[in-house]
Amino acid sequence: MAFLYPFLNFLQPGVLFPVLAPYRPMLVISVLAGLIGIRALMQNDNTDPRRGFLAHPAFIWLCLFMAVQVLSVYYSGVRNMLEELDFWVVYPMFAAVSLLIVRDAADLRRYVWGMMLGSAVVVGFGLYAVAAHLSTLAGGRAGAYGMYENHNDYTFLIVQVLPFAYFYLGLTRRILPRLFLLALLVGCVCGVVLSLSRGGAMALVLECGMILWLQTSGTRRVAALAVFAVLGGAVVVYQFAAREANQGATYSEEQAKQERFELWRAARSAYLSNPILGVGSRRFAEFSQRYGELGHDDLGKVAHNTYLELAADSGTLGLGTFLLMLRGVFRSLRGARVVRASDDGLAQTQLAAWVSLWSILFRAFLDAKEYDWSFYTLTVIAIVSSTLLARRAPQEAPLAAAAAAAGAAPAPVRPMIYGRR
Repeated sequence: MAFLYPFLNFLQPGVLFPVLAPYRPMLVISVLAGLIGIRALMQNDNTDPRRGFLAHPAFIWLCLFMAVQVLSVYYSGVRNMLEELDFWVVYPMFAAVSLLIVRDAADLRRYVWGMMLGSAVVVGFGLYAVAAHLSTLAGGRAGAYGMYENHNDYTFLIVQVLPFAYFYLGLTRRILPRLFLLALLVGCVCGVVLSLSRGGAMALVLECGMILWLQTSGTRRVAALAVFAVLGGAVVVYQFAAREANQGATYSEEQAKQERFELWRAARSAYLSNPILGVGSRRFAEFSQRYGELGHDDLGKVAHNTYLELAADSGTLGLGTFLLMLRGVFRSLRGARVVRASDDGLAQTQLAAWVSLWSILFRAFLDAKEYDWSFYTLTVIAIVSSTLLARRAPQEAPLAAAAAAAGAAPAPVRPMIYGRR
């Protein structure tokens, strides 16, 4: 179940196979997986690490964040609050079920593999859509389906999964899984390029630059980053030019910039006018014209900035609980760069999550997607990996002491930041 649950979540069976949609397959799977996790937890002793997962500050803030989203539409009546609950409850439910079914490092590896395989289907579908010239693609820009149909949303998934594919290469010895990871890495890069998403290209360059920084040191790092800065800059310039050529006649780069500024000013004004609970969860696009002078093309659009969108939609309470959730995630990942690489994959998973989170947060500055799965998936991975690493440390201490007493030479330890083992 640790593999199957994230795989199906990112596969989106109800969207990929519309005949299943009326049965709400992910809700059914979530209930079944949750029951399996609860039963296993009740049968195990008090040392089971899952007993502490749900008390983690990041998860608590996630639940409070959902509650604020529901509360923010109180003025619309109970029915609308229930509709908002139906929209947002899937995220804490997903996190809770995930935390119940992942018990140890092996389960966490299966969980990450499930996430990568499900994401690979979506990334691959986006590439196929471009090759087959599917009519669902706006302007021929790469996108997939469901949550990731839009070309900008598509890049959120790519930015999320790419670091895991890279760092798991070092954990994988079998040829077929390695080929899969290499294909996923290539597919991610191609997907961003074909999406023509300018924000996606900048996030990809940032992410690859972070990986390069972590995997090099000294003069080699300086030289590598200098070369990469030139190549990355060329990629971003190309992406801007390609997008301009694709849509310049109807939506030029200058128009896009002015649109962003207008929407950002309107979002700021909406927040200042409603500082506690905002205008209502997911309501900014509906009310934006009340808070700024917007061009016709800007009407009904989101703020194109996740943080401003949250502030406008749910005020200080919404943005505050969201940032406190992220603070809990950062605190869990703060030692990721110096944890020793190990065969159980905990260090590699943490480092991938650290790179992915920073890149997603940057990507979120250029598009409004507070409901993206990446925030909540990374929350789960951070909670589990940090808890398991904390429990592993006391277990390793006696072994190190015994080796020292026997006169054995200590095993060489190189920080994960240098990528050497």
